Parts: sequence; structure tokens; C-alpha cells
Amino acid sequence: MTIVDQNTHQSSLERKIQQKIVELAELVAQREFGADGPGKNVTFREIEEIGYQAAQRAAREFEVAATKQHQQHFQEEQACPQCGQAWPLLDVVDREILTRLGPVKLSELKFFCNACRRSFFPSA
Repeated sequence: MTIVDQNTHQSSLERKIQQKIVELAELVAQREFGADGPGKNVTFREIEEIGYQAAQRAAREFEVAATKQHQQHFQEEQACPQCGQAWPLLDVVDREILTRLGPVKLSELKFFCNACRRSFFPSA
């Protein structure tokens, strides 16, 4: 892909992202305030809080999606960080981690080094 093609692709993705963000904002506003929008007595602080919560939720979903993609790099044997010997994937462990945005449920790839007698998690 040429630089021009990459730039065009990035611009296309940016437009799609912006469109989805606008759609999300409209859906959240409709859920919170109904078809007529916020009433007269709703403060900007209340609107801001709802927007903040929606942004946090979207960011957590991004973290889950990106982590799933990132894990694809670790499906093969991985080298033990202590001895360097390669070992196959042992297990996938579902766990909840606390991020800056709050708790996020992830699947963590678990490897075990028989030589060192230790588990390791290369995607962490």
C-alpha cells in the first residue's frame, strides 16, 4: 500500500469513526432524554456526566477489542521470560482487571514453563 493509499484509508477510517461517535451520542441522548432531548431543568453538568459515562463505556469496549486483537500475536509457542525456552499455550483465563476507566473483563493467555516451574503471561 502506498503512502497516498494509506492516507486515504486513514481518512476514510477517521470519517467512519466520527460517524459512529455521532451515532452513539445520539443514541445515548435518546435513551437518557427521549426523542425531545433534555428538558428545561436539565443542567449542563448532568449532560456532561452522561457523556462522560458513555465515553468511559466506549473506551472500555475499545480496550477489550484491542486486547483480543493483540492476543492473536501470542497464539503460538512463547519464550519463557526467565530461561528463554519456548512453551505452548496452556490455558486462557478469564479475569477482570481494574483500568483507569474502571473494571474490564479480559481473557488472558497463560503459558507455563516446565523448566522454571512458573506461569507467564506474555500479553500482559
